[in-house]
Amino acid sequence: MAIQNGQRSERAEKSLPSINTTINSIGVLGYEACSEQDTIIPLEIFKGTAMVVSGQIAPWQREVQPRDLDVRLVSMEPGVVKMQMGTQVIADSVLDDDELFDIFYVPGGVGSGALTTNDRIQKIIRRHHEAGKIIAANCSGVGIIARAGILNDEPVTCVAAVARGLRDEGHTVPENRRMWIGNPETRIWTATGSYGINGATVALVAHYFGREVGTIVSMMFDTLGGIGDVVFEETGPQFYRNAELEETFQDYFQEMLLPKPEPAE
Repeated sequence: MAIQNGQRSERAEKSLPSINTTINSIGVLGYEACSEQDTIIPLEIFKGTAMVVSGQIAPWQREVQPRDLDVRLVSMEPGVVKMQMGTQVIADSVLDDDELFDIFYVPGGVGSGALTTNDRIQKIIRRHHEAGKIIAANCSGVGIIARAGILNDEPVTCVAAVARGLRDEGHTVPENRRMWIGNPETRIWTATGSYGINGATVALVAHYFGREVGTIVSMMFDTLGGIGDVVFEETGPQFYRNAELEETFQDYFQEMLLPKPEPAE
């Protein structure tokens, strides 16, 4: 159903919860050769959300009491995180294997292929999922959470370059990919590549923090003006499909971003 600016679907009205105070912490994973856009865009939007819920950004008086929201870029090892285009950042903290975030976010990037076979990060993802936490991923980072074994038969979305590989492994990636797909029941949210991450992250914020916070954040990052009230939906807009180009990029990138797992001994 098409959604116009200023309108809202019946589905969104029913699916959006009230302010959810159980989301107190968000960890965005930083790793060697993660994508700048895939990592920094959600991190900035989540940190902007923290400023809204704490009252630091208040375009109008809200009835909800301000509270703290812990948002961090977490690295797997101490030191500098060198991203895929050479940008170097220092994470807010080093990931503790026993730490749990209410939302654990896994971005994509050319370094994601190595993490699809990294036992440590797979265990961390599974531990979050088993503890009832929310797992979100974008771009080729969806391959990392797929290899953790937490996806069921529900549809997910991802960058075109790994879509074929995930389908071959039995995952449900619609041929006409969506900008994002949220599955609140299984607590898994997936997004496409860099173009779709702004809208996907705001949609995640709107779902768990409510329409008011979602509206403020969507205006802060110009999301509402770009794609309208679809940011209040669990499923994002449909992407255009170019089968020939997608296949070319799958042939080129799939082995890098979704390498075949080593055979079990």
